[in-house]
Amino acid sequence: MRWNLRIRKFGYNFFVNLSNIQTLEGVTSLLKSGKHIVMWDLEDCTLEQAEETLMKVQISYNLSDIFIFSDKERSYRAWCFKIVNFKTLLKILLDTDYVDWNFLYYTFKRKKATLRLNNKKNRPKQELVSVLKSYSVSIPKKALEKVVYDTGIEKRGISIILGEK
Repeated sequence: MRWNLRIRKFGYNFFVNLSNIQTLEGVTSLLKSGKHIVMWDLEDCTLEQAEETLMKVQISYNLSDIFIFSDKERSYRAWCFKIVNFKTLLKILLDTDYVDWNFLYYTFKRKKATLRLNNKKNRPKQELVSVLKSYSVSIPKKALEKVVYDTGIEKRGISIILGEK
C-alpha cells in the first residue's frame, strides 16, 4: 500500500509519502567517456506498440540492435548499445512513444538513464521478448556504471490533498 499526503497552504507545499520499498540493482547509460548507451523504460503499451515505436527511432537515429525485455504485461525495458551524447539520448527518448514519465524525469534530472537488472518483488524474472535487428555493437561491460537504488513497490496509492488549489 502507498499513501501520499500533500498539504498546500500560503504558497507552500508539504508532501509525505509512505510506501513499501525494495532495493534494486541496475546500470546507468553513462559511460566513463561521458557518452551514453541508449536505454528505455516503456509502459502501458503492447509488445507490438513497443516494437513499432522503437523501430521508428531505430531508423531515425541509425541505432544498432535493440533488445526488449519484460517481466509484466504492458511493461518493457529496452537496450541499444550505440554510443551517443546526452542531448541525443534525450532526443531519442522524447521521440519514443510510451516512455515512462518517471524514467524520463529522472534521466533528465540525473543526466543519465537507469535501468534495473534484477527482479522486482512479486514479479517473474525479466526475459528477452524481442530483438529489433539493425547492426551489432559490443556491450561496453567494463564501462557501465552500476547503481543500487530504492524504489516503491507500489507506484500508485491513496492520495490526500488538503489546502489551496
